[in-house]
Amino acid sequence: MKPFARAIALIALAASSVVAHGEPYPNKLIKIVVPFPAGSDLDPIGRSLGDHFRTAWGQPYIVENRAGASAQIGTGHVAKQPADGHTLLICSPGPMTINPHLYAKLPYTVGKDIVPVSLIGTTPMVLVASTRMPVKNYADFVSYAKANPDKVFYASAGAGNITHLTAELFLRQAGLTATHTPFKGGQAAINDLLGGHVDFYFNPLPSARTYVQSQTDKVVPLAVTSLERSPYLPNVPTLNELGLKGFEVISWYGLCAHGDTPREILTQLSGETAKALAGGELPERLRNVGTTPRASTPEQFAEHVRRESAKWAAIIKDKDIRAD
Repeated sequence: MKPFARAIALIALAASSVVAHGEPYPNKLIKIVVPFPAGSDLDPIGRSLGDHFRTAWGQPYIVENRAGASAQIGTGHVAKQPADGHTLLICSPGPMTINPHLYAKLPYTVGKDIVPVSLIGTTPMVLVASTRMPVKNYADFVSYAKANPDKVFYASAGAGNITHLTAELFLRQAGLTATHTPFKGGQAAINDLLGGHVDFYFNPLPSARTYVQSQTDKVVPLAVTSLERSPYLPNVPTLNELGLKGFEVISWYGLCAHGDTPREILTQLSGETAKALAGGELPERLRNVGTTPRASTPEQFAEHVRRESAKWAAIIKDKDIRAD
C-alpha cells in the first residue's frame, strides 16, 4: 500500500499546484523592494504605487528597503525570489544600465534575471555651478573652463554614478577639461558644492530644485539635460539649445520584476501602473518633486534600457571608469 499511498499524495500535490497557479494574480502580499536606504526618492514612489495596487487588487503590500553595493543587494534579492510577480523592484539607471558595465560580476543579469515592466517617471539632470566661479551663465562657464582647465573641479555622487557619467559625457561633447571629485553619495556632493569647495555638479532635478531656487547666493543653474526645457525650471535653458545639439540625459524611475515572471503578469503590472500614473496620488507626488509621470509597455521600457546601457557602456570604456 505504501507505493499506492505515495502516488496518491503526489497526485494531490500536483493538483494543488495547478489550483495555485490557476489563481488570479495577485493572490498574496506584494513586496516592493527599494534597493536604496529608507528615505530615498524611491520610497514614496514605491508606497504610492503599492497604495494603487492595494486599491485595485485588494491585496496588501509592503515597501522593503534593501540597500547596499550600488543597489546590487536589493536588485539581486529580487532576482532570487519566486518569479510570480509578488516581489517587485523599483529600479533606476544605476542597477539597470550602469552597473552591468561597471562591475565584473553582479548578482543579477539585466534582461534575464531582472526585466523592465514599466517606466514610472523621468527627470533631467541640472548643471549647477558654484558662485565661486566667476560665471553668470553657460557662455561664461564655457569661457572660464577653457581658460582654466586645471582649476575647474566637478563633484559626483561616486565614481560610475550617473552624476559622474553625465559630467564625462558633457565634457567630451563640449570639448572641456575638468577634474573629478567623487563623494560618498549625493548629499555630500551637494554640501561641498554649496560650500564652494567644488565648481559644478550634474544633479538630478528633484534634488537640485530646492537649493537652486533658495540659495541663489551660492549656486547658479546653468542648463538642464533634457531636449526641451523642464516645466519645473522653465527659465533654465537646455544644453541642446545652448549648442550641444542632441545632448540628452534623462534619469528615471521604473518598475521591474523577476525575469521569469509570466508574460501575462508583466502585462497586467504594466497596465495597472499606467492606470496609477493617469491620475491620483502617484502622478501628483512625482510632479511635486519635479519628476514627469511616464508609463510604458515592457517592450518600450526594455528598449529604453538598451539605449541607455549602450550610451553608458561607451563612456565607461572610453574613460576607463572603475567603481569605488
